Amino acid sequence: MAYPIILCEDQIIQLNQLEAIVQTYILFHTDLFKVEIKTQSPIEVIDYLEKRNPKQGTYFLDIDLASSIDGIDLAEQIRATDVQAKIIFVTTHDEMMPLTLRRRVEALGFVIKDQSLDDYRAEIVELLTLAQQRIDATRECQECDFKFSIGSQMFSIDKQDIYLIEPSSLPHRVLLNTKNGHYEFYGNLRDLEEKYPYLFRINRNCLVNLKNMTEINFKSREIKFDSELSRQFARGKSNKIKNLLKQ
Repeated sequence: MAYPIILCEDQIIQLNQLEAIVQTYILFHTDLFKVEIKTQSPIEVIDYLEKRNPKQGTYFLDIDLASSIDGIDLAEQIRATDVQAKIIFVTTHDEMMPLTLRRRVEALGFVIKDQSLDDYRAEIVELLTLAQQRIDATRECQECDFKFSIGSQMFSIDKQDIYLIEPSSLPHRVLLNTKNGHYEFYGNLRDLEEKYPYLFRINRNCLVNLKNMTEINFKSREIKFDSELSRQFARGKSNKIKNLLKQ
């Protein structure tokens, strides 16, 4: 499986240069990546997100895109769709770095264009290597059992037994529904969504394991897991769910 790389830069010469560096890295270092989009338009990236629902993509973004949507706006939309995205800003605007922190887009790196080509290339290669290491670590975790603790007792649940996770009625706790029972423990959905990518957020308050559903009704937006357990998914999740079921 190749993970997508998306390049968005409004200056065509710089876009071509960035692509050349990335393609050379892929050629000599890994088959883990594939350049899916090379574009000057943030709208094209947003369209790609909506249609393809990418996972663990690596995104190289200029901040000033000569558009109503700048690179930080685009990064926010990427983060909302691709929770484990590796976002790398490539820009002349180093003064914008604090803004990326305030907007909580969680950038992997920030590469300044105004430096020698050798230094520029070295930074891109270093960040691609880091992105690959992060993806490798996540792939290993995907095969892990679901682990949590209740008091001093540790639990390890096979992911094939997991139905869904949602907030508990008690603060700062979540409720895990499995084939063999229910568990309540301290945690939050965002952290669990990032740690276990096989869990899909069907609405604001529910992560599910789609592989364990028994029935889905796109008209009523209902997913069933057994005769007594079902949840509704948000309207905007239909296409994403359809894409995931095709995989």
